[in-house]
Parts: sequence; structure tokens; C-alpha cells
Amino acid sequence: MSASAQLVEAPASDSNYRYETLGYVDAYDAVLNIDYAFVAYKETDSSGAWRVRIKSSQTAGAVFEPDAMRSNARSAGAQGKAFFTWGYSFDPSAGDLRSIQFRVHVAGGQPSAIEIFVQLRKFDQTPDAPRSVTFPWPA
Repeated sequence: MSASAQLVEAPASDSNYRYETLGYVDAYDAVLNIDYAFVAYKETDSSGAWRVRIKSSQTAGAVFEPDAMRSNARSAGAQGKAFFTWGYSFDPSAGDLRSIQFRVHVAGGQPSAIEIFVQLRKFDQTPDAPRSVTFPWPA
């Protein structure tokens, strides 16, 4: 989709906050006949402090504070995990095969990227092709 056709967008920057879009993904759930859309953006306040937020058109989003991400990345790295999930998630079950995850990828015990992973359903309730967007962790 082109940027002008996004179903959800980052807020507009103002005198207190600067917003920078980092990634966008959308997917269609045929069972519910609903589009899901997710936008990730970096929010920087007037003091220079920043965080990453994910805003969703249909679900809760997530806030990624740098200190919490460093701590969790260190722990995940020590356990040999390639990523950890953060914020809202929807895990597939026998009756509903949708999957929505906000994944923080880890490299060398540090956050390296964020992935928005979405797998919704075809009309016959089988899983549709997964859609995702991955963008680098802001340094």
C-alpha cells in the first residue's frame, strides 16, 4: 500500500513531540471481514527522551521503552533466544488461528530490530499467508 492509503498513521509532530514512522503493515481477516493495520513510530519528546510505539486499528498496541528493551534483550540473549514478544499479542488456538505478535529481535544481547507479525484467516478459517514488517531498533 502507498503511504497515502495507510489505514492507521503515526501522530503529527508538534512542539512537544516529534514522531517518525518506522514501519507499517496491514492484513485482512476474511472471517470477520475486517482490515487490521499497525504502524510503528519513534516518539521523541522535547528533552530528547524517546520510545517506540505501535498503534493498531483493531487491537491494543505497545510501547517499547529503551531501558526495558535493553534489559529484556540481555535476558533473551542469555537464554539463546532470537527474539522476545512485547505488548499486545494474540496467539493462535484451535478455534481461532489468528496470530499477532510484536517481536523484539536480539543480537549480542541488545535489541536489534522490531517485527510486527500478523497472520489472519481466510474465509474458510484456515490461516492466510503471514504478513510482517521489520525495522531496525533506533539507536
